[in-house]
Amino acid sequence: MPVAFGERFARNAVLGMAGLGLFIAVAVVAQGNVVAFIGSVIVLALSHFFRRRALYDAQRGRHALEDERDRTLLARGDGMFRLVASTWMVGLAIALAVPSLREMLLAPSLRVSGMLLLGVVVANIAGHGAVSVHYRRNRA
Repeated sequence: MPVAFGERFARNAVLGMAGLGLFIAVAVVAQGNVVAFIGSVIVLALSHFFRRRALYDAQRGRHALEDERDRTLLARGDGMFRLVASTWMVGLAIALAVPSLREMLLAPSLRVSGMLLLGVVVANIAGHGAVSVHYRRNRA
């Protein structure tokens, strides 16, 4: 049985987001690099369009494309994204409310901004990971 487009994309997106998360953790959170911050913001803003472009490219090839399971599985991934993003933001808000943690988070420039971006990346990884796992479960 061929692997569906959504499963392939989800697996690749997990790997891509993991790399972006590592980059943000080092370049933005740890080092406070403004150029890395701006580049990461642009990549995250464009990440919504990556799936469309990948689907367009797959339609030109001979790959298995989307099927009827996609909407249900993508909705599960969106739910996981919202759960992880909300949890990350609440955790960051709590950390900023604790004086000793707030000092540590506000010390270098862009640390809080980088942590916010990192939260979006972690939520994306969780969402795409959930989609990939659900595709695999439905295939078996």
